[in-house]
Amino acid sequence: MDTSTRERIRGINRAIRDEDRRLRARFRWLERQDALGMACFAGSYAAMAAVAAAFVLGALPWWAAVPLMALPMSILHELEHDLIHGLYFRKRPWVQDAMFFGIWLAKLSISPWKRREIHLRHHRESGQAADFEERMIGLGLPLGPRRLFVTFHPLGAVATTPALARDNRDFDILAMFRPSLPAFVVLALICHVYAASLGLGVMAGVYPAWASTAAAAAFVLWVAPNLLRQSCIVIMSSFSHYYGDIPANDVFFQNQILRHPALWPLQLFCFNFGSTHIIHHFVVDQPFYLRQMVARAAHAAMEKAGVRVNDGGTVARANRYAASET
Repeated sequence: MDTSTRERIRGINRAIRDEDRRLRARFRWLERQDALGMACFAGSYAAMAAVAAAFVLGALPWWAAVPLMALPMSILHELEHDLIHGLYFRKRPWVQDAMFFGIWLAKLSISPWKRREIHLRHHRESGQAADFEERMIGLGLPLGPRRLFVTFHPLGAVATTPALARDNRDFDILAMFRPSLPAFVVLALICHVYAASLGLGVMAGVYPAWASTAAAAAFVLWVAPNLLRQSCIVIMSSFSHYYGDIPANDVFFQNQILRHPALWPLQLFCFNFGSTHIIHHFVVDQPFYLRQMVARAAHAAMEKAGVRVNDGGTVARANRYAASET
């Protein structure tokens, strides 16, 4: 790592830690981290239950139910990430596993236990060919049909596996996706029955009315909100990270700050990820809500040090760092 970069990283870390200490001293409840994590978990499930009940009873239209379900699901995604780093119930792993299972059930996505493995690898290999997690959401792909497929299709990550296998001898597609098969099977079944209920496909009209009704409700309350949430987090994550031409293990070049007002609708469904995820790369042991609280001080230190902000050109450069800021 270049000496000047090391000093800039130290300055940013110091600013984040100083603001963290200031906030913890001012708001003593921040020390109750386990309780806050469980409150977010329980509160998210309570919110989803309320939205589901309102929709099933006919008090909420589908177009309102989908985003309202996506919001608490996005909080669960942040909790999952924090649990991966052991930020809650570190001394009670069974509680972590129970929360993992509850989150997996709500997200209908990759197994949290498998995600823990590839996410910790992401921190070791960020921006490199061995960064499985980010490459599976499109990092390094040029903007085009394949990248759009990876972004918006729930199983889009499969399209990235040939390149991952070519670049990494230790990449095993079966080992990567086998733990997540239960979620993928449920997702496929709901979509299949729902499509049939709409008269699509060879199975149209085969399923009984109750199955079609259940599949329609599951699509609105489970599948569609996750598609919205997942697309927002993928867009923010894949365009806030740099890839391919950055030095290994140099956190200064791994991310940018994405906080343009035009991105607010996307940020809403991923807890302002584009703006605050860079903070996590500098200091990994902060829960998601505290990253948001320290953002102003952190961003000021980052901008002073030369971290890029709203570098829209990364979209056209396939996440390469080279070229001037836009």
